[in-house]
Amino acid sequence: MSQSVAGMSESTATALLSKGLNHDKAAPSGPHETTKVAAQCHCGAVAFSVSLPVASLPLRGYLCHCSICRHAQGTYARMGVVLPPGVKPDWAGGLMPSNKMASYEIPGRPTPQFFCSTCGSTIGGHGADGQWSMPVSLFDSSFWEFRVHGFPKSVPDGGLLGWLLPGAAASAGAEEIIWYSPNHMDSFVAAEPERAADGTERLRAECHCGGVSFTIPRPSQAVLDDTYLRDYVSPSDPTKWKAFLDLCRDCGRLSGANVVPWMLVPRVVLEPPVPADLGREEQHQQQRPYGTLKTYKSSAPNTRGFCGVCGATVFLATKHREPTAAQAVLNVAMGLLRAPEGVKAEDWVTWRAGKPAWAEDAKGYDEEFTVGLVEGHRRWGVEKYGGGVRV
Repeated sequence: MSQSVAGMSESTATALLSKGLNHDKAAPSGPHETTKVAAQCHCGAVAFSVSLPVASLPLRGYLCHCSICRHAQGTYARMGVVLPPGVKPDWAGGLMPSNKMASYEIPGRPTPQFFCSTCGSTIGGHGADGQWSMPVSLFDSSFWEFRVHGFPKSVPDGGLLGWLLPGAAASAGAEEIIWYSPNHMDSFVAAEPERAADGTERLRAECHCGGVSFTIPRPSQAVLDDTYLRDYVSPSDPTKWKAFLDLCRDCGRLSGANVVPWMLVPRVVLEPPVPADLGREEQHQQQRPYGTLKTYKSSAPNTRGFCGVCGATVFLATKHREPTAAQAVLNVAMGLLRAPEGVKAEDWVTWRAGKPAWAEDAKGYDEEFTVGLVEGHRRWGVEKYGGGVRV
């Protein structure tokens, strides 16, 4: 059973939102036991800890499915937790490291969102009341259960929500799920189809601030004729690319979500062309072919691209998918896509259903969410593809 804010009386809606904001999880009066949980961005430039009352755990975590969160992060949902009243980050060094963080002001919101200016990791922000909301993926260990879903009508094709089993967030003894769905704000704004000058279709990818914006074409005959690149074309439909879910901890810390949806596309087909070496920051400073794109080398083989204004995850380039510069294949963050048919972009991709990357590792971090997502994605794939497509 679930509880919804939509259509309820003002008093009932206020009570549910209060629970979603963990107002009832404030520290009890008098002596009480606390536990400290550490957190940091991927590069370590922004680090802090929070001290939580043990009696209040687990906190309620949330998934926000609105278009702002998708486009400002590159993921299908912002996955966070609101710290209880009175709990604030204990910043390493004693002060909030403002010189190491960038801030992005979202129109209509009273306070900015922060992200690390070096690696792009989403840090979160605080409301006008001072309560902090932070991505769960920043923390070294879990202390939440996902019990709140925001703006579910913003993903009419289900998005990430459509892949979570109904019981994944309703284990034995768990609270009911809270659905935050204000009728005047919760809706999907369909994008208009795009075409190139020659009339062929294009799929737009754009971060929230618009500083990074590019298009993706259908697989060309040149791609299909390339013995390496054709492996990244859907095996069931030569007009589509491949897509998969990634649960690795690196992607989680950097994106602000436990799971990142990636589309695999050859670098050379993107328009405008992507620089051959994403790791050369000075090249972007001189040419700026992608406006506000910044880069971060997250490991020896991997370079990440993110928007330096709004912080959205954009690309992952890996040496593992680059036999030659002309054959490099990029991960494109699918939360940026403006597919007219819905956020899953099913007219453009075939999904590797039920086999997210790094799922076994993710179980040790948040088993309930991971197990529910993997199995829900698998069942969706069987229904969608009949179990006959292997991507």
